[in-house]
Amino acid sequence: MKRELTLKVVWSLAVVFTANSLFAQIPAVFDPISGNSAVAIDSVTVGTTTPYWVEPDSYYHPNFASTGALTANFTWTWAVAPAGPTMSATNNYVEIAWPAQGLFNVTVFETAPAAMGGCSSADTNAYVRVIASPTVGFTADNPGTIIGANLNVCESDTRLNDIVQASITTVAGATPQVQLEYTYEVETEDAGGTTTQQSINEFLFTAGNQVTGINTATYNLMRPAGGYAVIGGETTIYTYTISGVTDRISRKSDYLVNPTGANTGWRPYDTTTETIVITVNPTPVTGPIYTIPNNWAN
Repeated sequence: MKRELTLKVVWSLAVVFTANSLFAQIPAVFDPISGNSAVAIDSVTVGTTTPYWVEPDSYYHPNFASTGALTANFTWTWAVAPAGPTMSATNNYVEIAWPAQGLFNVTVFETAPAAMGGCSSADTNAYVRVIASPTVGFTADNPGTIIGANLNVCESDTRLNDIVQASITTVAGATPQVQLEYTYEVETEDAGGTTTQQSINEFLFTAGNQVTGINTATYNLMRPAGGYAVIGGETTIYTYTISGVTDRISRKSDYLVNPTGANTGWRPYDTTTETIVITVNPTPVTGPIYTIPNNWAN
């Protein structure tokens, strides 16, 4: 079975212009995906644009390995089948936009100038599997285990022992290494309906503090150390908001969006906001019973 290629994005793309090449050399972050059966299929996320390089003939381009320079007047002809993806190619470099899921065959051949005989190489090809983007939502409500919907209960309710959990869908059969974006907010509400924020924890891509390294299909969201308790004798509201997710393949596919791999540079997927509100009400404290005193009519 062919292993899916995962490119680890850790370095920025070195941009060094030469006379006949858009970029100098193939960046070390790139791996070969053709001519090697162990890594013959690349996987990318639908809706992304990904870059590819092809290594030029070493005889005709003796300086490419050391400086990235290409010999003048050579051309490279790129193609992708079946139709659908769009390409932007410069010499031995191409960027391909993937609008739909499927398995695609990328081919390229090199042609020498007429002064060198005009010979063309055989096609080099690589298959690219375009997969769905990752999704995230709350795990369905399961009383006794999971709070998966809004909950409005008294502080003694056993449902408050349950947890709030995110469910993640990513590429099957791979280690996803998910990054999750969500917020967790605690407020109190007085008898007049005025709310006061007690705390807020934000795990946001824009702040670079998203939850990282999730390798399972579910993730238990932050829970207060003291449980879902009433604070200050007032109704207490716990709000969870999920707003985005990435996985290993989507981040690799967004190399051109975030070539340095910065924590603040990733674009989240499945950004439809989902919210669960847990409202915990204080238990009423009933006062004494009052009666007419015996000496009332004296």
